[in-house]
Amino acid sequence: MGRTGTSLSVNIAGISLSTPVLPASGTFGYGDELVETLDYAYIGAIVTKTITMRPRQGNPQPRIWELESGLINSIGLQNIGAERFKKEKLPSLKKIGKPVIVSVGGESKEEILGTLEYLCSDAVAAFELNLSCPNLGTGRIVAEDAKAVSDVVATARSMTDIPIIVKLSPNVSDMVEIGVAAQKSGADALCVANTYKGLFFDRKMNKFHSGGISGDMIFPMTLRHVYDLYPHIDIPIIGLGGINSGERALEMFFAGSSAVAIGTGLALNPGLPMEICRFLEEYLAFNGIRSVSKLTGSRNEKKETAV
Repeated sequence: MGRTGTSLSVNIAGISLSTPVLPASGTFGYGDELVETLDYAYIGAIVTKTITMRPRQGNPQPRIWELESGLINSIGLQNIGAERFKKEKLPSLKKIGKPVIVSVGGESKEEILGTLEYLCSDAVAAFELNLSCPNLGTGRIVAEDAKAVSDVVATARSMTDIPIIVKLSPNVSDMVEIGVAAQKSGADALCVANTYKGLFFDRKMNKFHSGGISGDMIFPMTLRHVYDLYPHIDIPIIGLGGINSGERALEMFFAGSSAVAIGTGLALNPGLPMEICRFLEEYLAFNGIRSVSKLTGSRNEKKETAV
């Protein structure tokens, strides 16, 4: 990095990242599976799949369907559980030499917080709270309810000094309300955003399947969420959704992201982190900009008029 005299390093939630490109949770396994396939020099941190307290088998097959410009999935948080992850994965992840961001989730507030507490260790650089779990009081998932988000984040903040990144849902009418609630409750950064609710009709099975939409097609909507949220918060945003090139990553920075995460794009092209980093280096050098952090929000006209 920085071959052109420019810097791609950024600071997210107090964590120094050598590049602003991260793998999206759920698309990178536990973090060590792609060591032989992906050049880890081009990612700023390892982001694990969501870990729950108890092991989960996930939803039955089929659970991934290909769309014209993306994917729809219903994996169901398949994972080995917190105990095995802590014993079998965390020690090896720490040896890779990249900050480890552990995504935690569950079917209740208690499970999310219990998993976080159990996994607290010096091997964890940050926690990503996956709040897409049922909120039994309202019938909505936690990430779609500002009060529920405040409750979970505030409690998590009281339990640990490890930085907390809150992964927001795009399936809301007011992203600003949710993001501000997370910040006020102690979030150190926001990940914007998770997948969009969708349906896939399986002609072979003659039935609908419900899942989350990711890939190229969601980029404009996610970009708008980042653009709208940026003027109202003071913590970093990790832009996530439909980024498949350096140009798309650059647009996320312009809108207000301090870093970007790639999911479906990474699954389709393991060389994408390198392509994004090289594009950003060339853009910075050509425009005489020394640091990628200078790009954040630089084309967000709403920042000047924000209350």
